[in-house]
Amino acid sequence: MKLVLGLVGEKGSGKETFAQLFKEIASGKNVTHVRFSDLLKETLTFWDIPTTRENLQKLAVVMKDGFGQDTLSHAIYQKLIGLEVEIILVDGVRWEADEKLIRKFENNLMVYITADLMLRYERLKQRKEKTNEQDLSFEQFMKEEKAENELIIPAIGKRADVKLENNGTIEEFKQKISEIYNSRILKISY
Repeated sequence: MKLVLGLVGEKGSGKETFAQLFKEIASGKNVTHVRFSDLLKETLTFWDIPTTRENLQKLAVVMKDGFGQDTLSHAIYQKLIGLEVEIILVDGVRWEADEKLIRKFENNLMVYITADLMLRYERLKQRKEKTNEQDLSFEQFMKEEKAENELIIPAIGKRADVKLENNGTIEEFKQKISEIYNSRILKISY
């Protein structure tokens, strides 16, 4: 039975880095990484709409308002149940419906990844993952922090099984992930 790890965290907190480092640590396991934002990006790309953070946030809200709170979660769930892997990292838990999705799986673990505000802002500007991210002003960053799908993250984080502060070096973060892997993941039978 597969293990599903839900990754919840503010933008720039290190969810993607967690996934990369986790795969290194669990190198003997069949691990896959699924991101909620990938489904949103595919949709925007299909419609030839720029994949800015604002458009991704807007699309998530439109889907929720137009088709129900759990629309995106349901689509991801359909993807997850078809995967034949040992461990699935589900990146971008942002809604209570997403949290419920993770908890549907018998073997699940919710991980809250967080970091200081200014550090997260600087990371976003450096990574350039989304359109125009390198030009992001602090005012725009703060506006995005108040988006509907960002506001619930800390509450979900409080209910997470594990909380990781990612304010240090990559090596320190990797050590924290390794500790979780050894103390929590290896003890779960999947």
